[in-house]
Amino acid sequence: MSRIKMFGAIPRKPGVTAQWFHDHYRHPHGTMGRTISTMRAYTQSHQVHSDLLDARQTHFEATAEVWFDCVQDAIDFPGEPNYVELLIPDEPLFVDMDKLRFVFAEEEVLQSGADWNEEGVETGDRLFRLDRRPISIKLLQYVISEGATAWDDDEDLALGRRIEALRHVRCRPSPALHPEGAFCVGIRELYWPTQTAMEEGVARDPQAWETLLRRPAESIAYLASAERFM
Repeated sequence: MSRIKMFGAIPRKPGVTAQWFHDHYRHPHGTMGRTISTMRAYTQSHQVHSDLLDARQTHFEATAEVWFDCVQDAIDFPGEPNYVELLIPDEPLFVDMDKLRFVFAEEEVLQSGADWNEEGVETGDRLFRLDRRPISIKLLQYVISEGATAWDDDEDLALGRRIEALRHVRCRPSPALHPEGAFCVGIRELYWPTQTAMEEGVARDPQAWETLLRRPAESIAYLASAERFM
């Protein structure tokens, strides 16, 4: 059975400061979230400002990324006892519930790390692996609608490498969980070790960055500090 990844795209509740939102999401919410029994991995992606992105980068203030073993666990998630008892009552304290969005997706990992065969790759980049780092920097792009061409293209892997992303993932809504479609048609994830590494990579090839970002007709993209809780 294939694993399913849930994205909970979280908008900040009006009247709540950004600092309070992010701190409360980390603790107590994140601490309580670790108790969900069917969850196999859990990351919180907290929005950080980037001059490379437009004003929509604050549409979602964070994303909950949760991995399940199978479709059935994802289906049963809303009724999981610890989620019902601990998390659901806490959400309205910091989340704009009317704008909260979920998508259960299937992952396609285009690149899991640096290319070891490429000359000039730094040792630190060779050793970068997502499951060995508590924090990384990532671009999250929710593709709302496609443009003249598909949002996912055969050139994607090369474009990601041109901006020195060390991990590149495309996610698509699971037909089993979204038979009528989700709020987005796809999600792109690009990872770097740090924000400096991301900015330097984009500066080396701005055209590749623009191609990936602008291909969809509509998308919501933000830079995030991805914090692995389990």
